[in-house]
Amino acid sequence: MISFSDKKDTTVIVKGPSVIKVEGKASVFGCEIKEIQIPEDKAFPVYFEEDSTLFLSDETFYIPVKGSTIPDSWKKVLDRAHEFKSFFIYGSSDSGKSSLATYLNNLIEGKKILIDLDIGQSSIAHPGAMGIGISDDKVVSISEIRMADGEFVGTISPGGREARCLNAVFDLRKKLQRIKENAETIIIDSTGWVRGRKAQEYKLAKLNILEPDAVLAFENPSFLDFIDIEVLKVEPFAAAKRSRNVRMNFRSRRYAELLSDAREIELDTKKLRSKSWKIFKGKTLGKEDLAVLNDIFGEVIYAEKGDDFLNIFVKNHPEISRGVLKTLKEIYGVEDLFIIPEEELIGLLVGLYSDRYLGFGTIKEVNYNGMIKVLTSVKEKVLRIEFGDFRLDDDFRECYVKFM
Repeated sequence: MISFSDKKDTTVIVKGPSVIKVEGKASVFGCEIKEIQIPEDKAFPVYFEEDSTLFLSDETFYIPVKGSTIPDSWKKVLDRAHEFKSFFIYGSSDSGKSSLATYLNNLIEGKKILIDLDIGQSSIAHPGAMGIGISDDKVVSISEIRMADGEFVGTISPGGREARCLNAVFDLRKKLQRIKENAETIIIDSTGWVRGRKAQEYKLAKLNILEPDAVLAFENPSFLDFIDIEVLKVEPFAAAKRSRNVRMNFRSRRYAELLSDAREIELDTKKLRSKSWKIFKGKTLGKEDLAVLNDIFGEVIYAEKGDDFLNIFVKNHPEISRGVLKTLKEIYGVEDLFIIPEEELIGLLVGLYSDRYLGFGTIKEVNYNGMIKVLTSVKEKVLRIEFGDFRLDDDFRECYVKFM
C-alpha cells in the first residue's frame, strides 16, 4: 500500500478501484470513514477533519486539494433544507446528482426517503429499475441504502420508453404515500437524459407526477416557466466523465453482484400477474395453424393468441417481410404480433414482485406449458412478473432483443 499524510482541512480525491484506510479522522460527503472500497467508476473526496494519514492500494490515482471540495451551492441548499420536504435533483450525466443525494442524505437530520429514478446507473435498485430506499444512517454512496420497494422498467434508457417509465414513476408515487409518513425529507435522483424536447417533456412529466418542493438544478431546465416549484442552482461535482464502456462495466458488475447468491426457481407464468408483455397468457394454437406458421417461419415451437396479441415462438431468427406480418395481424385480428426466437428468451431480464418489488432475475429455461426457470436472488414468494427489453450474456453484458 501507499500512504499520504496531511493536515486538517485537506481533501484527497481518490479514483477507484482502490481500498483506502484512514488513521485520524476523515469523511466522504459527511460520512466518517475508516476503511472503504472505491469501485472502478467512482472517485470519492476524502476530507481530513483532523491531521490524518490515508493508506491506499498500490498505483491508486489521487489528488490532494487544500480545503473542502464540496461546492458552496450545496452548503447553501443544506442551510435551507428546513424549508423543504422534498428535493428533485436535475442534471446531465456525471454532473454529480448521486453525490449531491448522498451529501443531503448524510447532513439533513432525521429519516430520509431516497427515490432513485436513474434506470441506467441505478444505485438503490438495479439497472433497468427504479428504487425507493429509506435511510437514517450516513453512507459514502446511496448504493449502500437498502431497497424498500421499486418498479421494474426493463430498459436502461427512457428514450422511446417514456410511457413505460412514467407509469413506473406514477406507481412509485402511490407507494410513497404508504411509506413516507415517518420520513422528514424526500430526495429524488433522476436520469441524466436532459437534452432535447423529448427529454424536457419527460422531466416535466416526472415533476408533475412527484410534485417536489424544490428542484436542485445543475443546469437550467427549459421548462422553468411551466412549473410552480422553486429552483435552486447547484454546481457540478464530478472527478471525471465516464465513458460508455465504463458505464457498461458498472452495470455488468452490478448484475453480477446482485446475482452472487442466486438460485434457480420455477415459476408458472399462467398464475402470475403481469402488465407488460403477455407471455403464456393466450390460447394455444392448434396443429393446423402451426402447420401454416411452420411454412412461413421455419420451425415453430409454440404459438398462442389473445384478444389483441399473437405470440409465435420459433427456433431461429426468421427473415420475414413487413407485408407478411401485416397480413398475419389481419388474419388473426390482433394488434400485436411477436416473433420470439428461443435463444433470445434465455437470459432475458425479468422483474419479480410480491406485494412490493423484490428484484430481478434472468430466464434460464422455458417450457411451453407456461413454466419458466429463473435465476434470481429473490427469496420471497413471487406473485407478479414483468419482462424486460434485454437479456444478459455469460459476462452479464446487456444484449437488446427485438421481438417482431
